[in-house]
Amino acid sequence: MNIKLLEGIEGLNFGLSKDDFLLQHPENANFELLEEEEELKTEAVFLEEINSTLYFEGDETEMLFTACDTENKDATLFGVNVFEKTEAEIIELMKQHDYNQYDSDIEEWGEKNISFLEAMADFYFIQGKLTSVSWGILIL
Repeated sequence: MNIKLLEGIEGLNFGLSKDDFLLQHPENANFELLEEEEELKTEAVFLEEINSTLYFEGDETEMLFTACDTENKDATLFGVNVFEKTEAEIIELMKQHDYNQYDSDIEEWGEKNISFLEAMADFYFIQGKLTSVSWGILIL
């Protein structure tokens, strides 16, 4: 599985409509409503075969693929298996691809988060081991 920052995931690009996703993947129709605010909502679907969750945002007329989260230990970023890398190695990998600015934080649930705002990517660690990667786009 290939993480494509600001683009999507191998075979699925951000901006894909929920309807088009379901045409391509009718077996993955088990969406969960995560949030609903006025007319906007967020839904998620877990794809077991790639150990990843896809997030769709929008309204009743159109939901678009806007973010992904993976715990897939075989996931690659820039051709490198990121789950085999340390925090320092991931920071260096991102810098090699011109993502130089990042923030680091400890989440209330205990994971360390290294966030690259320009890439809209977050890397989560427990005791120095990468546990998940989240990335997406903004759709206004």
